[in-house]
Amino acid sequence: MSESRFVVGQRHFGRLTRTPEENDAALTAARADLTSAVEAAPGDAAGSAVLDAAVDLAEALTIAGREHEAMTLAGPAAGVARETGRDETLRCALLVLATAEHYADEEAEAEEHFREALALARASGDRVLEHYTLHHVGRFLVDTARTDEAVECFTLCLAIREELGEPRAESTRRALAALSSAG
Repeated sequence: MSESRFVVGQRHFGRLTRTPEENDAALTAARADLTSAVEAAPGDAAGSAVLDAAVDLAEALTIAGREHEAMTLAGPAAGVARETGRDETLRCALLVLATAEHYADEEAEAEEHFREALALARASGDRVLEHYTLHHVGRFLVDTARTDEAVECFTLCLAIREELGEPRAESTRRALAALSSAG
């Protein structure tokens, strides 16, 4: 994966991108996982596997810059997860959906879904999803010219990432440094 660049004022602050080859490989793998889940023998976990694979494909599509395709998967997946009580999948689907909406410039929808994903991550004690969501919310807030709120999100994210020994803490430090030097 190539390095993200945190440039205040540049569209999609710090968006991580893969090379076209990496995107193709990730999309191929995610599609294969979804196909395998659909073709698997029916059982108690069959629906969950399909739902999780759909969310994973939506994430790969978002990273590949295909946000509208991602939203067509992540939105219904969030709905099914909500209806079936699949709370972990719902949290992930909401983050993927919000991120796709962010990059598709659907700000109101993105903010609503980011806030819900964050609230659900906190309520469940899912610190991993919480730090991912905080980082994405911070980037969204930079893009919507709400730098003070973004700094707060990145600071909270960094604390969790450091607590968990998460290697992505460095990315959050770079985001904070970029915001500090721009201010």
